[in-house]
Parts: sequence; C-alpha cells; structure tokens
Amino acid sequence: MSTRKMIYLVRNVLSHIRSSLSYSQISEVINKMPSLFQLVFISNWRYEDNRRNIIHLDELVESIYEEDQKNHKPLFKSEIEVLSGVIVVLNSLNKFFGLFGITAFPYLLLQELQQAVQEDAA
Repeated sequence: MSTRKMIYLVRNVLSHIRSSLSYSQISEVINKMPSLFQLVFISNWRYEDNRRNIIHLDELVESIYEEDQKNHKPLFKSEIEVLSGVIVVLNSLNKFFGLFGITAFPYLLLQELQQAVQEDAA
C-alpha cells in the first residue's frame, strides 16, 4: 500500500471514529493519544460535523470507501482493499497507544477489530 493511501486511511479512520463519538468520549480518546495522533485526530474537525453511527467494522470500511469514491481520483479499487488497510491502521494505532483499551469505542467494533487482527496473525 502506498504512503499516500496509508496517510489517507489514518486520517480518515480517525476522522470517522471521531464523528461517531460524543464529546466526552472524544476527550477520553484525545487524552490517551500521543500528541502527533491528537493533531491528526482533531485536524479538519468542524463543530457541526454530522455524527456517524459506526458500531461495526464494516460500517467504518463502507463509510471510508464511499467517501473515497466521491474523489476525482479515488485511491481504492474495492472495499476489500479499504478493509485490509483499516485493519493495518487500527492494529498499528493499538500498538502505539492501546487503541483497543479505550472504553469510548463501541464494544462490537473493538471485538471485530481484535478478531480481525487475530485472524490476520493466524
């Protein structure tokens, strides 16, 4: 996966997750992140952003894929490619600052991520 795609995914994964959380949950997440990720997490954040209801991994992937396809030159050819990248990004974020241990994230999403990471490792 290209660096451009990975940067796009990190930014969008964090943005989509942010938009699914309440302000108190966002605060919890920000407090657990290293400063570099805090900057990415809050960049391009509009107060009036529409809230997304992301509870499952497939909802996150679908949302990112649909947004990418609206671009003049989409980066991804399929949802499978986005899914693969999202798992890599989230697993890396977990290694950096314990993403899977943050209670603000939807339980089902965290469960699916942990299962996907374990399946990738097998």
